[in-house]
Amino acid sequence: MSISKNNKILIYRLGSLGDTVMALPCFHKIKNSFPDADITLLTNKPVMTKAAALEAILGNNYFFNRIINYPVGTRSLQILFGIIKQIRALKIDTVVNISPTRSKKALFRDKLFFKAAGISNFIGFDAQIEDLTICIDPETGINEWEAKRLARRINVLGNIDLDDEKNWDLCLTDQEIKVADVYLHQLAPAAPILAISTGTKNQSNDWGIHNWEHLLVKLSGLLTGWKLVVIGAADEITAAEKCISAWGNNAINLCGKTTPRVSAALLKNATLFIGHDSGPIHLAAAVGTPCLGIYSARNMPGQWFPKGKNNQLLYNLPECAGCGLEVCIIQQKKCILSIQVDEVVQAVNTILTQQTAISTINISAYLPI
Repeated sequence: MSISKNNKILIYRLGSLGDTVMALPCFHKIKNSFPDADITLLTNKPVMTKAAALEAILGNNYFFNRIINYPVGTRSLQILFGIIKQIRALKIDTVVNISPTRSKKALFRDKLFFKAAGISNFIGFDAQIEDLTICIDPETGINEWEAKRLARRINVLGNIDLDDEKNWDLCLTDQEIKVADVYLHQLAPAAPILAISTGTKNQSNDWGIHNWEHLLVKLSGLLTGWKLVVIGAADEITAAEKCISAWGNNAINLCGKTTPRVSAALLKNATLFIGHDSGPIHLAAAVGTPCLGIYSARNMPGQWFPKGKNNQLLYNLPECAGCGLEVCIIQQKKCILSIQVDEVVQAVNTILTQQTAISTINISAYLPI
């Protein structure tokens, strides 16, 4: 590995909430490898209005000193030359690439762009076949986990222990934790928390509000004394209210009210999180909360699993599995809609039973008999 001459680093990373959480171990490795460096983050403006900007997830106090945003896929020469000018003015000499590699052609084009910006030291640009396509992980027998793929890309900096909790630390501030506590104080104290998020960017990943309502009616009767916290974007407020009505008392709707980092502080207090294959499940997993994922089969199992070994992920794999569709019309989402409410209840039971041995809460008192 070449040493940065000017101690000025550029991190190139695209994505929104789930993508960013998957890259957390890489951000920590870069920070630890260049502890005193001046770090600039080059990233995309969110494609969807409800998607969180990367800096809203990582915060502004630890992982980077400044950020340069640009529209993904832009062909504007004015924008591209403006980015080159900004990078040159910062005298950056090292770029670390932890963005998804689409093809060797795209990787070569990106490298030429950064060379034009005056950068001479490149990390994460030596793509192997595993970087260009989703491969089966021989250790698991399923698709390679995205966090593992990213860590391999920058292994010139050293191996990354993906089981080390420190590598998933969001470095939440005292103020963010305090704001979360204020919200939680609105609910009954000293009770386990069920956190949920019903939102997703893709229609094909949506289990459906009627299933969520049915689930919460059942869980409210089984998890006596628990409180419910619903997080998500502002356009999920109505769905959240339906969920709260199904649950009953001791619930709070925080959709559209919290930043991703405050949501992370809230989720850290939860006993269990339930959600779709979407950003919030990765946020919950990063802070160590056991997760129950209700997954479609648009992606095959493995790549987008949340971090952690105490999760339950529900998948059904019909013949059309792995379609990659964001909107499913012809098959009418038969993969995710074939997951039954009773399956989810049983998965909740499994997670909480596993937690009785390690939790300070007497969860068994709240389990169904």
